[in-house]
Amino acid sequence: MRDRACLPGVLLTSMVIIIIIACSVTAEHYVMQIGSKSNPDAHLFSYDQKFRESTHLHNYPMNMSATKEFTDATRLATRMQLKAMPNLTDIKIEADFIGIGRIGYLVLDPDTGDVKDEMSRINHMFVGNFSIDEQIRVAKGHMNETYDLGCV
Repeated sequence: MRDRACLPGVLLTSMVIIIIIACSVTAEHYVMQIGSKSNPDAHLFSYDQKFRESTHLHNYPMNMSATKEFTDATRLATRMQLKAMPNLTDIKIEADFIGIGRIGYLVLDPDTGDVKDEMSRINHMFVGNFSIDEQIRVAKGHMNETYDLGCV
């Protein structure tokens, strides 16, 4: 008799377990489809691509430094020629970009090298769509800068 009294409790416990298992088995899983515009169930992702490029030059015998940096560029094509010797620094930069561009030069007195004896400081900042053709030549005793800033 005792076994019969416990039997309904065992069946009830078994039914609860079966119901819980059945609920978890019938749960649907969501699968995201990645595809093209031709698939209406697919999700399309968009992202922005930005380019960055930088060059830093220090010509210690001449106490001269130069920096070229392009950031947040959606289009960037650059070409640079660089010559650094103890008596001469020659830099030619050609760039075609959409974004932010910074070009800077600092020339100190070659004899003292002190920041107080700054001979030349040039800083260019470009924001937008630009084509740049810039050349700077620093030789001991003189400096020559030519540039063509073409705004597209």
